[in-house]
Amino acid sequence: MGPFRLLGSGKIPKSKLIRKLEAGDRDIYKEYIAFCNYKGKRHTMLLKRRKTEFALLYIP
Repeated sequence: MGPFRLLGSGKIPKSKLIRKLEAGDRDIYKEYIAFCNYKGKRHTMLLKRRKTEFALLYIP
């Protein structure tokens, strides 16, 4: 996932995750773990990694 997909540029809008964070909404679990695709398909190890990252980094 590159910065252009997250932050948007030109024709690409900002990701839903970034829009929620900018609005002050901290309910981002669903959007955060959505970034687990590889070549257009859901990758099990990336999903596991995103869940672990979220548990370690997110402070409610």
